[in-house]
Amino acid sequence: MQAMTTTPFFYRFRDALATLPSILILAILIFAGIQKAVKIQPHNDDSLVQIALTEPEPPAPPVAVPTPPVLPQVVKPVTSPVQPVRQPPPLPTPPQAVTPTAVSNTPSPELAAAPPKPAATPPAAPATTPAPEAPPPAAVAKPNNASIEASYISKVRAHLNSIKRYPTGREASQQRPQGKVKVWFVLNRDGTLVEQGIEESSNSMLLDEAARKTINRATFTAFPESSWSGETTHRFSAELEFIPGAG
Repeated sequence: MQAMTTTPFFYRFRDALATLPSILILAILIFAGIQKAVKIQPHNDDSLVQIALTEPEPPAPPVAVPTPPVLPQVVKPVTSPVQPVRQPPPLPTPPQAVTPTAVSNTPSPELAAAPPKPAATPPAAPATTPAPEAPPPAAVAKPNNASIEASYISKVRAHLNSIKRYPTGREASQQRPQGKVKVWFVLNRDGTLVEQGIEESSNSMLLDEAARKTINRATFTAFPESSWSGETTHRFSAELEFIPGAG
């Protein structure tokens, strides 16, 4: 009988055993790449940002309109016609005794009636000219309240510009939003904050919240005495611009 030859076990699987080291090395590389991709190193950017504030142009000062001079009115005196005073007729002169030796047909000049004297006309009263009216007092120049109010608004915005901060945290570092936020706030005359809110959003919750924190962190001064007369509170607005990485 012919003897049966047996093939060794490892010899039959020699091809599979030859590729086994390559498969192990490939699996180790894939596993190491997955572990490296999963680790995310957070990056915090604490750099300050510069916020540009837009300041409205101060209103033009009011134009003083000259007041026309007031001319004194001349009042013409009303004179009533003077009526002459009627004098009573003169009494007749009594006749003198005539002696018989001196009889004459011609009348005595003393017996002739004297002509009546014309009545004396009283002098007319002189026309009185009224005294000229005193000119009206000059208008007291009012202080330029517009320039005082504009100066106060400029100081408030400069203060907000100095205390604003770009949002920090992991979400802000990943998204790095940029935009402008327009806020409004109401102050008492002593500078205390009454209320505040967002007038125009930047479409980023991080920037809107940073603008609110800026208003709450601010310290405002009292109003000037001649500004916003008659108002116990006044509403202000400011535009805050947030730029990531700006110094």
